[in-house]
Amino acid sequence: MQKRIAVIFISVLIVLVSLVILQHILSAVPENDPYAIGNTSGNLQNGGMFCEDGGIIYFSNVNDNRYLYSMNTDGSDLKCLLKAPVSYINSAGDYLYFYQEANKENGAFGSLVRTMGVYRLKKNSRQSPDCLDRTPAKIVALCGSDLYYEHYETKEGIRLYAVSIKGGDRHEVSESDINPACVIDGNIFYPNLDANFYLSCFHPNTGHSDIVIADMKVYNLVYDNGYIYYMNVGDDYKLYRYKVNEDHVTKLTDCRVDTFNVLNNVIFYQKNGADDAALMRMNADGSGNEVIAPGNHTCISMTNDYTYYCDYNEEDHFYRVPTNGSANVSRFDETVSD
Repeated sequence: MQKRIAVIFISVLIVLVSLVILQHILSAVPENDPYAIGNTSGNLQNGGMFCEDGGIIYFSNVNDNRYLYSMNTDGSDLKCLLKAPVSYINSAGDYLYFYQEANKENGAFGSLVRTMGVYRLKKNSRQSPDCLDRTPAKIVALCGSDLYYEHYETKEGIRLYAVSIKGGDRHEVSESDINPACVIDGNIFYPNLDANFYLSCFHPNTGHSDIVIADMKVYNLVYDNGYIYYMNVGDDYKLYRYKVNEDHVTKLTDCRVDTFNVLNNVIFYQKNGADDAALMRMNADGSGNEVIAPGNHTCISMTNDYTYYCDYNEEDHFYRVPTNGSANVSRFDETVSD
């Protein structure tokens, strides 16, 4: 009898251990390709409000408290994924990564807790998001299997931090304020605030930075199809582009630029001007300039089919315009019913 009970006990124990192991395997976050990125640098520089991946657009819906939404590329099948305000959305594999802002209403998950931080959410699941670092942060960018972000502390200020997509291994990467939005082949290109805004490259594998080009003050770097686009600090923030790994720089605008985005050789930019400010569109070489909307605009977010933006003085809804082709602007105020 005792032998039979022992056999049953061992069998049950084996089943329980197997279930625990299986659950661990199913819940494990797989490694990404080492060169994986989670969003375009242009979208991240504009707040990471939109992210297109696998035919789905994930976005922070300004018309619904900046909650996390998804939809098809044509705007159909609209869904609210998370009732929490988000920004700097990244997508890779089965997961979304983002910065969650403090929910001013009742806490992100129905409790009055401090919820701001860097989070991970599994797609197509009802699981609550996992907090990877509960901290105030700025730009969050996926590079391989790590998230890099501008971490803020009251005493130290802004420094570059990283955390594994699996959770854990949170650490300071650099004492400098390095904007991680522009990731190219596993390296981070950024304006070096410690070296006169010179174009620099941070190498995550070694933890070292080097100046790519001196005497070129850059700001707001956006990478697209072999070029780094930037606002030239030394030339009144006019738009330029630099051919990566070649000593070739081209000036693209004669006007000051407030913000811009680039995707697949199409540029949208906000023209600065007292009387002729406007959202503009042009080709990647600076040709084909056209006015999309007069006035001042922000949060320029590009997807393959549409480019979304906000009026600077009315940021509680989006407008959208085809990224290519017609300049027909429409208002985008979609939400889902409760």
